Order: sequence, then structure tokens, then C-alpha cells
Amino acid sequence: MSKLWEKYILTEIFKVFFLFLGCFFFLYAMIDYSLHMEDFIVDKRIQFSHIAYYYLLQFIKRSALLIPLALLVSTLKVLFGMNARRELLALQASGIPIRKILRPFFSIAILCCLFNLISLQFFLPSSLNHLDHFREKHFKHCRHGKRKEPIHVLPLKDRSKILYQTLDKEKNLYLDVFWIQSIDEIWRMRSLSTNPEEPVGTYVDHLKRNKEGNFEKAESFDTYSFSGFRWQKDPTGKGYIPLENRSISGLFHLLKEKAKTTAYEYPQALTYFLFKCTMPLLCILVVLASAPWCLRYARNQPQLLIYAIALFTFVSFFALMDAAVILGENQIFSPYVAILLPPLLLTLCFSFKYYKTTRGALS
Repeated sequence: MSKLWEKYILTEIFKVFFLFLGCFFFLYAMIDYSLHMEDFIVDKRIQFSHIAYYYLLQFIKRSALLIPLALLVSTLKVLFGMNARRELLALQASGIPIRKILRPFFSIAILCCLFNLISLQFFLPSSLNHLDHFREKHFKHCRHGKRKEPIHVLPLKDRSKILYQTLDKEKNLYLDVFWIQSIDEIWRMRSLSTNPEEPVGTYVDHLKRNKEGNFEKAESFDTYSFSGFRWQKDPTGKGYIPLENRSISGLFHLLKEKAKTTAYEYPQALTYFLFKCTMPLLCILVVLASAPWCLRYARNQPQLLIYAIALFTFVSFFALMDAAVILGENQIFSPYVAILLPPLLLTLCFSFKYYKTTRGALS
């Protein structure tokens, strides 16, 4: 059962955390809205509920950055305030160790870490898909709305894929189509009707892999009905899904099926898998790194300088991890070294500072 002082600290953290989280996202939303204002006004199909849902998905997309940032600022703000009001000193004088006082901060950090992990697994992939649909449908005055992809993919329920180059909306046809039924069977056709109930292909060639490992034409048809297709409920028509947009479990399954990935794709998948598993732990790291600097008792603490250094370090870490992703996916360094080494070194460094500070504090 939480004690009164723990409830007080949790309340203070939550108030500041949600205040800054809301402010940061509101600032981002205003900038984004100003860029797309013309589309929102001109397109009469866009209702307020669509805009609200769009920015909810944007929050999910940016939560990996906004939540640790809000937690960093709230940790500094609450600890500086408690230190200035001598509340930390009073709690320690009553026999409560400083590590126990910091327990509410780490509890909230763990909750934020779990939220970001769940978001990366369940919410983010579908959010990115819906955001792409929204941009393509409504944004005509920005580069996202005019994006043209050289190839589009329709995944089927049996894990096979349909690849097509263009969509003729007037005739309801996919043009220049390949159905990759398996690693040994490919169907090539000039066009395929978009009707999921009875898709019909024209000028169809059925290619099979022979004993020598080469594909050869097994049969041809002027028209062919593909009644066995098991369509997804919401086929995206999206081009090749980037690895950074996939879920953690999707990347894990891709790594397990190493034989089905190319030598170029495997290190990319490993890099993004490690990146997605590591970055949520940033919520714990920001508390571990920032707390010791707020516990010193001094008449004039350089709070502004500490805020500035903390924010600069936070932004620099994100830039460093972006660079680490590039190094890892291009095999300049091993993905394990590129992704895991920077946070590991920072954790060891800040853990030593945290241990030294809390051990030397009054207990």
C-alpha cells in the first residue's frame, strides 16, 4: 500500500508529466496543422473526427520521442522543486533512503517503457498504415500526397503476395501483376481484376522452379480465374513495407526465417529489431541520468544549465541512435555493436553517478 509521501510524489510527477507531454504534442500538432491547413479546409470530406483521429495516430507515431522527453522534464522539475522546498531533506531526516524516495520516478518510467513497447508492437504499424492512407486520400498540397511508388504489394492471408505496378481505377484492374505464390511458384499476368470475390487475370503465365533451380513457364492462359485467393480484410495496396514500420514480432519472425531473407535484408531487420527493443528503455535511462543532478544541496543550483545540458544530451542521443541505425543496416558495424553499445555505455556511466550520489546521500 502506497504511503502518503509516495502518493504526493506520484501526483506531482503525473501533473508535470501530462502538462509537458500535452504542451510538446500541442506544439507539434500546431506546426503540422499549419503545414496541412489548406488540405483540411479545401477537402470537405474531412470532418473534425477525422482530424482528431489523425492526430491521435500522430501521437502514437511520436510517442517514442515525446514520452521520454516529458518524463525527463518532469523528473527535473519535481526533484528541483522538492529540493528547493527542503522536502527531500525532510524525508531523508525521517529515515527514508534516497533510493526509496526515487522509487515513484522509476515506477512511472517502467510504465512509460511498457507503453512504448506495446505501441511499437501493436499500435505503431497500423497507425503508420492509416496515416499513409489519410495522406494519399486527403493531402494534395504536400509531397506525401503526391508520392508515387514503383511497386505495390497486396499481402494475402496465406502469406503469399500480389505485386502490381499501377491501378486502373476506371476499369478496376491491377496492371503488370505478379502473384508470388511460393518460393517455387510465380504467376505473371498483364492485368488482374480488383474484385476480391472473383479475380480474373489476363494473359497469365504460370512459372515453376525446375530441378536446376531456374524458373520455366509451365502453362499459359488468355484468362484465368483466381478463385483461391484469400484476401486480407483491408489490403493496403502499399508498396514494400519498410522494416522500420514493422512490429517487433514481425521483425522477430523475419529473423527466425533467415533462409528466406537476403544477405542485405537480414542486417537491416536485425538493426531495427534491436532498435525497437532498446529505445523504450530510454524512459528508465532518463530518470537514472537526471535524478542525481537534482539531489545536491546548494544555495544556488544552476537549474537552467542543467535543463539545457539534459535537453541537449537527450536530442544528441536520438541523433546518435539514428546514426547507429544507418551504420548497422549498412553493415559498417555489427548491429549489436551499433545499436546496443551507445545505450550500454551511457547506462554504465549514469549508473555509476547514480550509485555514487545515492550512496553518499543522507540515509
